[in-house]
Amino acid sequence: MRARRWWMLGVTCLSVIVVNLDLTILNIALPAISAALHAGTADLQWLVDAYSLVFACVMVPAGIAGDRLGRKRLLLAGLVVFLAASLCCALSMSAGELIAARALMGLGAGIVFPLSLAVVSAAFGDDDRPAAIGILTAAIALALPLGPVLGGLLLRHFSWHAVFWINVPAVCVTLAAGAVLMPESRNPAAAPLDVVGALLAPAAVTCLVWGFINGPEHGWTAASTWLLLAGSAVLLAAFLARERRAAHPVIDPAMFADRRFTWGTVATVAVSVALYGILFTAPQYLQSVLGEDPVGAALRLLPLMGGLLAGGGAASPVARAWGTRLTVAAGLTVLAAGLAVLSQVGLGTGYGTVAAGLALCGLGTGASIGAAMNTVMAAAGGDEAGIGASVNSALRNAGGAVTVAVLGSVLSAAYARDLGPALAALPAADAAAARASVTQAVQVAGRLPASGSALRAAAGTAFLHGMSIVMLICAAVAAAAVLTSLRYLPGRTAPGSTAPGATATAQGPAGAAPGTGARR
Repeated sequence: MRARRWWMLGVTCLSVIVVNLDLTILNIALPAISAALHAGTADLQWLVDAYSLVFACVMVPAGIAGDRLGRKRLLLAGLVVFLAASLCCALSMSAGELIAARALMGLGAGIVFPLSLAVVSAAFGDDDRPAAIGILTAAIALALPLGPVLGGLLLRHFSWHAVFWINVPAVCVTLAAGAVLMPESRNPAAAPLDVVGALLAPAAVTCLVWGFINGPEHGWTAASTWLLLAGSAVLLAAFLARERRAAHPVIDPAMFADRRFTWGTVATVAVSVALYGILFTAPQYLQSVLGEDPVGAALRLLPLMGGLLAGGGAASPVARAWGTRLTVAAGLTVLAAGLAVLSQVGLGTGYGTVAAGLALCGLGTGASIGAAMNTVMAAAGGDEAGIGASVNSALRNAGGAVTVAVLGSVLSAAYARDLGPALAALPAADAAAARASVTQAVQVAGRLPASGSALRAAAGTAFLHGMSIVMLICAAVAAAAVLTSLRYLPGRTAPGSTAPGATATAQGPAGAAPGTGARR
């Protein structure tokens, strides 16, 4: 029986690796997808956001539903959804089909991720549970650097479809083994799910994301844009009002009465904003502007991953010496410095500068998010640790989705504006394609032997100007989080709380720490 539990842990680790892998593996494939499906920047924004947005919105309700209906049952159902969505993604023939399939994939991932920790927590006793959870969080961390590298290797030998086909055998093995090895568990005393609240929150965030993606394409003064943004505000107000009145709210407002939870979460959301901004723009820069192949681009992202792991490892001793407040603020300062370096990248900038900027961003991310998550979990307390982690993870993923929508729109507008003069002499169809994304501009340039090099240079310069604006906005967000951390976070780590380094290990690119979603 004891050996069976550890085999079950291995299966659960595989499930969280697969769903977290898809948070980063797609980024390295964005240029290839843009070229193959003629996807513009708005399409690329939706490809990223469709997954992370649904992932974030489903996470907390799925944890609550799993407590009532059975964690194993719902986790396996989530894997089936994820498998079906992976097949749909791999077989997609258009950007619209792929976006819809990515949303379905996010639904499956949002069910699987919070219930994985719940299944492990229920299966192991007090003596073995810390080691089991440590292994599970290490598996989650493994997916972060593995995503871009694996994606690059697959794209070197296969088409972009391969980044989705790779999920199929992994999920099939997990399903078969999980059905045999995972024990069923539930919480008979779990609170009922507030269905209305669970629908209002994702509706509000979806309208917000849709409005910001719609703006550059149809105009910021267009009725569709304003209706979406206004609808988001109305739905958000309705959600907040509902949560204050509901007997069993999806997100308990009392949680935010503790400033450690509130401002620790603000710090982690700020880090997610920066990471999503980097991971959306850097692969396009490395491949479409510098001309790297997918493997080369993935390897050039490793300073970011290495810095993150180093920063996470340093978080614990630094927090013991300096306290949470200074550790988080120092990490965010290093992150802002790295973003400032990346904002200065131009066509003639050497990779050494880019690598230094990425390494600083990774180092600052690892240090700040580890210490901030520690104080968040200390504020949530033992009985509410699961729901606290799930709420924090959901907010960070939702923040990341909004980031891609907002900053992607900023990037698109700056790129189109700066590239405009270079498109004046092109046929209308070629001009429209080049304006849609830098990857398509490079494709158009390849068909223009006479003026191709000039168009390629103009597109690269326009993209880098947009990327510079994105990096500066992310740096400003990080700098604002430095000030709030210094003002509101505690000076010393709460006694008996989780070590920051351990917590940092559980972070994905969006900072997605596992949570059960259980309410006691």
